[in-house]
Amino acid sequence: MDIVKLSNTIENDSLVLELGDNIQNMIINGDVDGYLNYFDIETFSHFITEGVSQRYNSDKFQKDYITGIKAGLKSLPQKIIDEVNAGGYYDFVNYFYDETTQSYNMLFRLYSSLTGVNYHQYRVSKKDDTFLFNDIYVYLSGEDLSATFKRFYMYSLPKKSLFSLFGENNSVEFLKVADAVKLYNQGEFQKAYQKFNEIKGDLKNDKFTLILKSTCAAEINDRAYKNSMELIAKTYPNDPTLYLNQIDYYIITKEYDKALELLNRLEDETSDDFLIFLKGNIEIERPNPKKAVEHYKYISDNYPEFSEGHTSYLYALCLNGEYDKCIDLLDVLVESDYLKEDLVDFIEEVDENGINELEDFVKSKQYKTWKKA
Repeated sequence: MDIVKLSNTIENDSLVLELGDNIQNMIINGDVDGYLNYFDIETFSHFITEGVSQRYNSDKFQKDYITGIKAGLKSLPQKIIDEVNAGGYYDFVNYFYDETTQSYNMLFRLYSSLTGVNYHQYRVSKKDDTFLFNDIYVYLSGEDLSATFKRFYMYSLPKKSLFSLFGENNSVEFLKVADAVKLYNQGEFQKAYQKFNEIKGDLKNDKFTLILKSTCAAEINDRAYKNSMELIAKTYPNDPTLYLNQIDYYIITKEYDKALELLNRLEDETSDDFLIFLKGNIEIERPNPKKAVEHYKYISDNYPEFSEGHTSYLYALCLNGEYDKCIDLLDVLVESDYLKEDLVDFIEEVDENGINELEDFVKSKQYKTWKKA
């Protein structure tokens, strides 16, 4: 299959921007079918089966697998929509042109307070004069979506075909990965981790293998998780798509400077200033509320529809004792159609232990005056 090359032109820039906006709107509006209308599924399917000669699998086997993929692809946008409906955000961040592949790529950010940040890098394609996308690079998995599906396609091949395709030794290791993934999907993290440790050869340090192994390790104990993350950092030291995994690790181990260093690298790579919000979170965790105030203020000013940015800024101001600025922010939020009652509930909320970290602000003259007004 020949992939249409795209020229870097102002007209194409506009069409890519339009495509990105449309995809974002489909997610926001919960339109699964509308989203899939922009997915070049034919080319995506080709990526999955490409390189696997039909002598290793029948036409019927291949067609049945692709049919199953097409039927199951609705779960991709639906999962994103579910996260957005639960309070998450899915934003079209930017796009860039790749001179090497002569193609456009669009970067989307998925964020929720529960799952954190993930990036989806869409590869733009052109079919019948229409701009679509034919693949997605998922940062947290460290590979193209087609590569993940191809992996499962290979897992489903008969063992005899695998032996013919890879040779017996390599096929044995490949099947170990398949067994480990199956155990992982069943929630058998200890068994999956042990199976991952049995893998030899090139697959042992495959990016996909190491990421899943670290996920299993996180469910076992801190030492296993630390060893797994250190191996990822050592094996792929300059891969920005793996920084998200490593940042979480460094926050857990309280190595905040290393986490901030990777965040700065990731911001340079993605040109996404939303990552400044994560810097604020790290400074709160450290704790360094004065520096957190600086980061959260930027987010509050530049992302007016991001409510968590405002509440985080308010929280940091309170911790820093800047009560007059707290009142200024509260007035701005009320003018921006935030309900005063909701803000009061946030400020006076106590945790499960009956503690309110903003108690000093609640007792302040400034807050009492604002609340009565």
